[in-house]
Amino acid sequence: DGSRGNLFPQDRDGSHVEVEPLCVLDFYIHESQQRRGLGRELFREMLQRERVQPEKLAVDRPSEKLLGFLRKHFGLCDLIPQVNNFVIFEGFFSTRTAPARRPFPRPRPEEPIKPYSLTERD
Repeated sequence: DGSRGNLFPQDRDGSHVEVEPLCVLDFYIHESQQRRGLGRELFREMLQRERVQPEKLAVDRPSEKLLGFLRKHFGLCDLIPQVNNFVIFEGFFSTRTAPARRPFPRPRPEEPIKPYSLTERD
């Protein structure tokens, strides 16, 4: 599943920016069909249809298997975890213009960071 959604990702410098990236919510190939190249083919087709580079994706709660898949087939290995359970990768901000960047107040230590979504997913 993929959708576009408003996110406020934080880069390595601590700046947040509002973006509407393609969000990968889940990606799974049944065990009986794995290791045949089908996942790579489906994922590449999705990237082509959506006209997006893999490093521009936001991934919601990626499993270790999905992270391994993205590392192996798309070279995405430098994670930038976000407080809302999404993960972005190095290169996500590479074409962003400088004026879009703005500092975002960090939570005080006594205030817990609240996730954007309170729903539990497998």
